[in-house]
Amino acid sequence: MSKHYLALDVGRRHTGVSFADARVSVALPLATIHHKDAEEMIEAVKKLVTDRDVGTLVIGLPYLMGGEEGEEAQHVRAVTELLKEACPSVLIEFLDERETSKIYHAEGSKDRHAQAATTILMMFLSRRETKEKSS
Repeated sequence: MSKHYLALDVGRRHTGVSFADARVSVALPLATIHHKDAEEMIEAVKKLVTDRDVGTLVIGLPYLMGGEEGEEAQHVRAVTELLKEACPSVLIEFLDERETSKIYHAEGSKDRHAQAATTILMMFLSRRETKEKSS
């Protein structure tokens, strides 16, 4: 049985989270993690990874519109390195966040952080499915 997916929209104080069961590939928003620092967020993610049998973390990477990495992308990469140490058996994939605002956007979402993570995960799952069909 393949393990499940967890997507993160990493922020400095709020990290959106979404989950997908590998059997059905439908992304569902989870409660946003509100944290005072990266360590607190990583502990919460580590618990989710264990509790939900996650095999892949999909992390939104906030490139600047020109395609280069700014301060926020560097922050996400630094947090990702800490996540790799905390969850060594989990595969980590990045997804370019620039395209997410126009796809799968739910109007009136009460938790924009969780919705962003859900959008990231839906895009990832859609691309994975397309690759599998073309193989």
